Amino acid sequence: MELFVSHEELFSFEAKELGGFGKGGEKNFQGIMTQLQMKTYLVVRDFRYRRNKRGEEYGMSVAVYTPPERIFGYDTVSAAYSEKPAASRERIVKRLMELYPHASEKNINKLI
Repeated sequence: MELFVSHEELFSFEAKELGGFGKGGEKNFQGIMTQLQMKTYLVVRDFRYRRNKRGEEYGMSVAVYTPPERIFGYDTVSAAYSEKPAASRERIVKRLMELYPHASEKNINKLI
């Protein structure tokens, strides 16, 4: 998480390198990133392509991570800290139903 104090967002490969993971370094990068996402300390902001030296995109798209405060704002995120889990879930269901009115509640529950 210390990486995101000085970086607004990072590609997954950048976070891995800057965090000291990889050959001869720390282990379990994927596990740690998953834990941070499950605790909503980090979210996937986008998927983007790498760029070569000429600035051309190549390969498969790669996840770009950022803290949720950078997307939604600190006040919005911190306002939910005291919310009960059931209330948070209800709010998430309501929002997904607004975004996807044709989705059944059963499908929304599967997504969550």
